[in-house]
Amino acid sequence: MKKNSREKGILGQAKKSGHVTFAQMRRELLQDTRVRELYEAGALERAVRFAIIHKRIEKKLTQAQVAKRAKMQQSAVARFETGESSPTLETASRILAAVGAKVHVS
Repeated sequence: MKKNSREKGILGQAKKSGHVTFAQMRRELLQDTRVRELYEAGALERAVRFAIIHKRIEKKLTQAQVAKRAKMQQSAVARFETGESSPTLETASRILAAVGAKVHVS
């Protein structure tokens, strides 16, 4: 992803003050074997979650609209999208159907 000059300036200021970016922190944490195993174990769940978010945004749907279609609360959709909850297969399927997405596992 290409960074614009404003973003580069903000990152430069953050580095000068001792802050690190998310990418730097992730890279450092993934050097630990146990952390890397846990991160990789959640890769499929993250991929599905990000695909659903992308599809929802692509279709210009709000979380509330998705929730209504899936017959659930908006807060449940929000928890799903942020990764705060690990939904059942049934719940994930309802959200997938609500945004008109399909998952292919191979």
